[in-house]
Amino acid sequence: MNDLQKKQLEVLKAFIRVCDKHHLRYFLVGGTCLGAARHGGFIPWDDDIDVGMPREDYDKYLELQNEYNGTPYFIQTWKTDPRYCYNFAKLRDSSTTFIESYFWKHRINHGVWIDIFPIDGMSLTDDKPRDKYAKRVKFIWRQVYLSYVPQLIRKFHKGTFFLDLLINIGAILFYPFDIAHYRRKRCEKYMRKVPYDKAVLVANLCGTNAKKEAMPKSLFEEFTKIKFEDIEASVPKDYDAYLTYLYRDWRKLPPKEQQIGHHYDKGLSLTQDYKSYMREHKI
Repeated sequence: MNDLQKKQLEVLKAFIRVCDKHHLRYFLVGGTCLGAARHGGFIPWDDDIDVGMPREDYDKYLELQNEYNGTPYFIQTWKTDPRYCYNFAKLRDSSTTFIESYFWKHRINHGVWIDIFPIDGMSLTDDKPRDKYAKRVKFIWRQVYLSYVPQLIRKFHKGTFFLDLLINIGAILFYPFDIAHYRRKRCEKYMRKVPYDKAVLVANLCGTNAKKEAMPKSLFEEFTKIKFEDIEASVPKDYDAYLTYLYRDWRKLPPKEQQIGHHYDKGLSLTQDYKSYMREHKI
């Protein structure tokens, strides 16, 4: 493990302690589940941790910030951090800094994090190919892309002055007029449209594999523990089927040129809190 991964593992342990205490279902998802199954921990080049929770458990977890009183941990949602843009949660370590390049102009908590995804109902039937449900995931991500608007603020240039002016007005007004908040409320309603307990297919609607996220709910009804670095964490009992749904031949390593992380930092410190880091570096 590198130092960033060690810090992320600490955040995961804090998350698991609270889930276990309150008997909440959680499981490693995506590349984190793949790493546990294939590497016994992190994928060596990975730079984040992803967990999923059935919607009922996810909602209960979001109400447990008091469990972290006296610690630097903060459950970040669009309700607890108004300029946070996603419809999934993060557990942040506020004593650290990891500023993603897409969001360095967003005044949010920028501590090192793990991602916490709600698993929602996708369909009441399974009578069409899984990739036909991709439009539901794509809808969420089209809304997310609007949250990148504040990053478009640009310097004025003589030849493009009026274009620069229009873009800057849009970027500056995005939050004061609560466009972002409206978008998040719209996504939240959309994600909850199909009740989890009545669904046949469920999905991480904030996932990145749009054509592959729809899966039988039965995959998430039983769990097992497997090694993840120096702990054991929950994964779907049939994690082979889950990973095959997402990655097909998941045991095969990707080409060397694809063995890179996907979060690009504008600022990183594992020893300095994000507020003082941003002041010091004038971000």
